[in-house]
Amino acid sequence: MDIKEEQIILRPFLDEDISTFTKWLDKGYIYKWFCPDGEEYREAWLDEVTNRNDKYHFMTHFIVSCNGKDIGFCLYMDCYFEKEYIPEHYGMTIDKKGTVYEIGYLVGEEEYLGKGIGTIIVKKLEEKIIESGGKVILADPDEENIISIKTLLRNGFIKIKDEDYRKQI
Repeated sequence: MDIKEEQIILRPFLDEDISTFTKWLDKGYIYKWFCPDGEEYREAWLDEVTNRNDKYHFMTHFIVSCNGKDIGFCLYMDCYFEKEYIPEHYGMTIDKKGTVYEIGYLVGEEEYLGKGIGTIIVKKLEEKIIESGGKVILADPDEENIISIKTLLRNGFIKIKDEDYRKQI
């Protein structure tokens, strides 16, 4: 299966996508990275997507589709709204909305793993962030998540320190 960039679409996350996202989150290879401390993280993810239009209005969530089939999830977050996490994790303070974003992504359907989809997702997220006026993209993969790290590096991210990858755009 050869996937081309134009076959991958990021569409807005809808309420009816919560069950699919939950199914993906419960898969071992995703749960391992998205829920490193167990059920508390899983519940936080579900709270986030459920409340994406109010409490988490500063995050933009997407379902990744390939030729009309939902195969993954991704998001970007305006870091201006994370006043505690960003300085603590990245050692930076964000003084202006819409300039620094953090991303996250997953491929939820096993048959699409290893096909370069992650690289395409990151590229498409970057395009959306550029459209929003973003200047910097952050990512914080676990250092054992070699596949995600290689995806970020392939997309021009630079490792600052463990779990701190950045790209100037």
